Amino acid sequence: MRRTLALAVSAASALALAACGGSGGASDGSNPTIRLGISPFQDTMLPIVAEQKGWFKAEGINVQLKSLAWDAIMPAVASGGVDAAINNTTGVVSVANKSPEIVYWYAWNPFTQGSALMGRKGAGLKTMDELKASGSSPDDARKQAFEQLKGRTIVTTMSTDMGKQVVAALKSVGLSEKDVKIVDMDPDQGLAAFLSGTGDAYLGGIPQRVRATAEGMSVIASGPDLAPPPINGLVTTTGYANKNEDNMLKLVHVMHKTIRYCDANTADCGKIITDKLNKDTGANLTVQGFEDFWQKFELYAGNAKGVKDMILSPTGVAYWEKTWTGDNEYLTANGSIPRTVDAKDHFLVQQTWDAYVKKYGENETGS
Repeated sequence: MRRTLALAVSAASALALAACGGSGGASDGSNPTIRLGISPFQDTMLPIVAEQKGWFKAEGINVQLKSLAWDAIMPAVASGGVDAAINNTTGVVSVANKSPEIVYWYAWNPFTQGSALMGRKGAGLKTMDELKASGSSPDDARKQAFEQLKGRTIVTTMSTDMGKQVVAALKSVGLSEKDVKIVDMDPDQGLAAFLSGTGDAYLGGIPQRVRATAEGMSVIASGPDLAPPPINGLVTTTGYANKNEDNMLKLVHVMHKTIRYCDANTADCGKIITDKLNKDTGANLTVQGFEDFWQKFELYAGNAKGVKDMILSPTGVAYWEKTWTGDNEYLTANGSIPRTVDAKDHFLVQQTWDAYVKKYGENETGS
């Protein structure tokens, strides 16, 4: 199950992960090593592009990529199984009470339109587009789209940003989890169940959205119509970040470079990522599909200015505080966390941004 809340991992798993990755801050003989956790999604897999291009080595760091299921990422960071990982604010908020060293260190990828609530073909669920086409205003269409879910079965991944968006959408029209039946499954398992006949609606990631659409399912609502967007970025611990700040900034520098490269060479990035993604999952994402979604369903900041404009600015399309507040409200309301998590101690993006701009500047271009 893809639960970012779950902190317990088996001793055998933790030892195996630690054994294959070495110790944090270690060296490969020439460059310091960062063990970076990634999951099989088209956005969190961006580092494999940099790895294939040799950009980490050129930057003077050895990044060992550890592919982990989404629900295994935060436990791996908390246990020291990896030094850092790509995840989102929901993941940090869900574990910070039990693992106070966990921090959200930097951000570059708002999931603005990536999330989509999919409706089963033949289930009688109308999409927002259909409701607007029949004369409803956008606000009314949104309200009607979510009200029709009462009594229905929804497949999603609870205690993650996915479940949060389902609950937030229901709450916005006066409904709760008690008004629907939730089937809580890992995204890939949930998609398989949905395509096999389980549930009336489904919410997963972009690969799952692509597959569901290809199977004839419809998009009931997506993006900000569901909830403030999740924000993907770099999570780690304060201890590791404090001891390895320069190397972590180098990692961020390569990530911004990778995004700029993908902006200019989207098909090449798409080929690298979809080859790996389709091998590891049942997504069946094509290069053309990757090109169609790049900088559309979700946004990627190619430099520090992009982070400031999209995430750090109160007027940004994915202002971090709205998402952080939503994470706290969702996870406390459903009992996943005992108390809210203070951003002052666990959201360090502004501090990291300041250090990054001092070292590399705000308006980097080229790849």
